[in-house]
Amino acid sequence: MKTVAGLANQRDRLRAASWVESEPAEITAFRRADSSLTGVRNRRLHRFYMLTLALIPACDSLWSPYLEPCDPKRPMCIEGVAPEPQLLPSNGIAPDWFGEAKAELAPTEDLVIDTDQGTVTTAVGNRRLMDVSYHQLAPADCGEGWMVGVGVFGFTKIRILDGIRVRFTGLRAAALIAPGAIEIEGLLDLRGGMTECTDVRCGGPGGFAGGFVQFPAPKGDGPGAGVWGYGIGGLGDEAGGGGGGACGNGGKGGEAGAGYPAGSGGGAYQRQTLIPLCGGSGGGSGGPGNSGGDPGQRGGGGGGAIQIVSQKSVSISSTNSMPSGIQAGGSGGQGDQGVNFNDGGGGGGSGGAILIEAPKISISSGAVLAVNGGGGGGGFNNGSSTNHGESASLSSTAAAGGPGIRSGGAGGAGSTLHGSDAAGPIGDGGGGGGGGVGRIRLNSLDGTVTVSGELSPAIGDCASLGRLTLR
Repeated sequence: MKTVAGLANQRDRLRAASWVESEPAEITAFRRADSSLTGVRNRRLHRFYMLTLALIPACDSLWSPYLEPCDPKRPMCIEGVAPEPQLLPSNGIAPDWFGEAKAELAPTEDLVIDTDQGTVTTAVGNRRLMDVSYHQLAPADCGEGWMVGVGVFGFTKIRILDGIRVRFTGLRAAALIAPGAIEIEGLLDLRGGMTECTDVRCGGPGGFAGGFVQFPAPKGDGPGAGVWGYGIGGLGDEAGGGGGGACGNGGKGGEAGAGYPAGSGGGAYQRQTLIPLCGGSGGGSGGPGNSGGDPGQRGGGGGGAIQIVSQKSVSISSTNSMPSGIQAGGSGGQGDQGVNFNDGGGGGGSGGAILIEAPKISISSGAVLAVNGGGGGGGFNNGSSTNHGESASLSSTAAAGGPGIRSGGAGGAGSTLHGSDAAGPIGDGGGGGGGGVGRIRLNSLDGTVTVSGELSPAIGDCASLGRLTLR
């Protein structure tokens, strides 16, 4: 740039010289006496100077593509001045949205964020927070025509204090963005089948619902949905539903015997980059009986999906007063609770997705990011009702399948990516398969992240590091 600036200075001096040499000839007596010679010389010099100016590197010359950065308001390049690189979020989040942020998000009580309505309200009293910047991203195809949109919430900076739970609802995946720092000491909750839903089928925001038994029963929702277990009622013919897949595969349900197939587990579909942003898929429903009004057993819902973007930093820490971090696990499948106690168990939902983008990212000791699969529901249990599969926890401990003579499979967690197959002998009322894990992706400026906390799954095939995209 020193050379470029020097040439630009010469360009300014040549302009001045060009103006002097082409002054009117009548300025001096000598020029009046030799006006014809002076005019010829001036015209030649003028053409020479114009050619020289055209060849000198400048913002408005042919050299400009090679001389950035340039100030378009000035005719020459700027020495030693380079524009700050700008973070370009993935999944279509516009950089201009950072500038629209109006207020800091620092709640002192639990919140509910609705990704479809664009609202942020208190969990108690339903008081709405104002000054929320909200945008929607058009739905993207997660696979097999299953579409997911994103609700983007912008704040100047974000701090979720210890003990605060932020629950996300809606069909759209969630995105939190801020030009300032994002600090999470509390809990962001995007589980499938969370307590407030009252139905294990519910998917988290951006996730997919579990299967609901109505003969002929459908499989769960989503690109990696578990298949339903066969069942029409009668002796020996209710099989377990398959677990949902996401990054890991879902487990297979329990077989009911020849001619009565179990539901197969769903396959993987989430991309390593989490572009597009897709949550987990639902588990398949268990095979239903047709006597006594048994409705059969429901598959668990898939975990939700969230993208967190800061132009400065993202830190997730814990003070151990309550679980802290981000929970986007799948729900457990429903166990056999009907009067006949021989229906198949539902498959567990798969884990969702967590994508974080910031120049600096740190996950401190005690904090957890988890996208585990849910456990499969239990099946036949010798005339006693069986338990539901456990929902995914905020840890690297696998969600257990519902126990019984024919028990459900465990969900994927930690270094175990795939949901387990249902266990127990082949026969009437097979257990559901466990759900597979989802994905975690952490994009920083240099591709490194400080992690002393816990990631589930662990860094590897389904949890990866990447670099930010800059412009």
